[in-house]
Amino acid sequence: MEKRKSNFELLRIFLIIMVLTVHYLAGGTGGALKYTQEGTINYYMIHLIMAICIIAVNTFVIITGYFMCSKKSIKISKILKLYAMSAFYGI
Repeated sequence: MEKRKSNFELLRIFLIIMVLTVHYLAGGTGGALKYTQEGTINYYMIHLIMAICIIAVNTFVIITGYFMCSKKSIKISKILKLYAMSAFYGI
């Protein structure tokens, strides 16, 4: 059994909070930015917070790559299943 890496798990918790913050603030999805007038201090603070929190997405990709680099094989069935789920929900 592999030993758990709690430092990465703590980082993932912070990243999840940051992704939730981006989704909450994004104007395209009806978030706080949609209801804030351009040119106000709130408008610029929301953009600053989003700019800081958007790095969570890239960091998730880096963490996933770190854990996947030690894998010996890639299962094509997992890729196909992910593609099928994405296509189903996309339609």
